[in-house]
Amino acid sequence: MAAGPNVPAPTATYRWLKPALWTVMGLMTLSVIRYSEYPIFRQAQEQAYLKTIPFLIVPHAVCGVAAFLIGPFQFSSRLRRRYLKLHRVLGRVYVSSVFIAASLAMVLANHRHQPGGEHFAVATRIQAAAWIITAAAALLTARNRQIQQHREWMVRSYAVTFTFIGTRLLSLLQDWHRLGEAFFAMEIITVTLLAILIPDLALSWRQLTTRRS
Repeated sequence: MAAGPNVPAPTATYRWLKPALWTVMGLMTLSVIRYSEYPIFRQAQEQAYLKTIPFLIVPHAVCGVAAFLIGPFQFSSRLRRRYLKLHRVLGRVYVSSVFIAASLAMVLANHRHQPGGEHFAVATRIQAAAWIITAAAALLTARNRQIQQHREWMVRSYAVTFTFIGTRLLSLLQDWHRLGEAFFAMEIITVTLLAILIPDLALSWRQLTTRRS
């Protein structure tokens, strides 16, 4: 993705807030992997299910992890200034990974034959559509040299990428699994909407709190 040289210098508060936010997100990720995903993948039933769809789950997982890991580097001002070409290459890989992972997520949703599975399929399609749309908007604004809008859409896009973690946080609670697939589907939709709403509020905070003279 393209990026321009005229990027506003971060304020002191922003310099402190940015690493704090990444630290919190990193701890959330480690918690979900350790206490949610790892125990699930050790279950014999889940392993047997995944073995029936390797041609879907492997590229979905690889592309999803690629987008998840590349995203934070795209927000590095130092990387963008010193290695602009690398920034653009990683941006293209990020968008391609999102398109592949999101498209396969829609296909994978149809393979779940469990009570309430239809709710999960609808929620997954909404989540995947939001993922594709925000990544596509980030790509288009970069190509059009609309740098500020590009950065804002990348924030929204990665927030949707991070819903993989956000939708699993509550599953760390022991009683959460008793609520069923339909409730999990509602959680996916809610977290996806919040992933777009919260960045929008953060990006517009100055306009929302500053009165024109």
